[in-house]
Amino acid sequence: MAAICGALGAGGQSLEAARNALAGYGSACVEWDQGNVAFAGRHDDGESPLRIDRDAGLVAVADARVDDRHTLCDTLGVPPARRARIADVELILRAFAKWGADCPRHLLGDYAFCVWDVARRALFCARDHIGTRPFHYALANGRFVFASTVESVLAAPGVPDALDETMVATHLGSAVVSDTRTFFRAVRKLPPGHALTIEAGRPFDPAGTPRLERHWLPEHAPLAPRASDDAYAEQCLELYRRSVRDRLRGGPVGVHVSGGLDSSSVAVLAARELRSQGRSPPPAFTWLPDLGGAPPRSAHALEYALVDAICAQEGLQACHGAPTPEIVLDLTRLDGALPNVLIHVNEEVVQRNARARGVRRCSPAGAATSACRSMGGDTGRNCC
Repeated sequence: MAAICGALGAGGQSLEAARNALAGYGSACVEWDQGNVAFAGRHDDGESPLRIDRDAGLVAVADARVDDRHTLCDTLGVPPARRARIADVELILRAFAKWGADCPRHLLGDYAFCVWDVARRALFCARDHIGTRPFHYALANGRFVFASTVESVLAAPGVPDALDETMVATHLGSAVVSDTRTFFRAVRKLPPGHALTIEAGRPFDPAGTPRLERHWLPEHAPLAPRASDDAYAEQCLELYRRSVRDRLRGGPVGVHVSGGLDSSSVAVLAARELRSQGRSPPPAFTWLPDLGGAPPRSAHALEYALVDAICAQEGLQACHGAPTPEIVLDLTRLDGALPNVLIHVNEEVVQRNARARGVRRCSPAGAATSACRSMGGDTGRNCC
């Protein structure tokens, strides 16, 4: 996981505060500044979110995990010797060099990225088809600013922080989450499955005018070949295995076990795949508190029993956690992204527990419920 930010119509000095607002996302910082346009990113997993291709005249910054890398590398002509090491942001840059604004149609995985095309003086931004990775932006005072978080966008000079009172009231009354609006009038969200292009304009309008286009629709998915129920089930299981396998690249890796079918199945497949690769079994994180040997209350006894059963079956160590007032307060500061606060409080327990143990990749409980793009050969496997 990485966090990114950037600005068009303002250089790195104006980006400094936005970059600093992302400090919690990693100790390593990368940046690129060409005066009128600047990118920055933070990370801590060894893979830089920034890439520059001077020959192609392209610069990219990305918070991404690209799946089905073998197929994409074949199409892009990446030499076999480089495939294991090539960064996700470089694959995105190569895809843009080949397909331009159509590149999201050829990318599978979770991503939010921005590419600066030097020759066209154009900025191209895109977000994955279900919006797994965040992308916020503002167009204010002749500048276009984008970032992974609302706080980072607001930290950039010239971005007003006036509340969108209608959005706040709507969210408080019905917990509605908008694909485009935030709690701040000036800050917008790039909707899932959309791309945004800005061609730098005249000197007094350096940030140009954004053009928003949708690059993905469910009906774009190819139809699955007709088959028996058993064949469909087997094909679905194979896609599921591949989906989990894609998410095990790098490490260390953890799994979330809540006792439900989706998280349990991800945990089982991940543990077996890691064993087949000769890697250690993943720690199993659960939002159930550690009872210290005391019997659970009857309302949660089944959840504890299921978690224990999965861990015993696959030889996993259960890592328990519990919500704290700090977690609840931190979540209330988020910008209306939580339609079900209770669930996300529990998810935050899992994520923080994982980070504390050095695990930066941990599958959430809803892993199995995210849809594949197809049941055919080319699949969009976003099940984490």
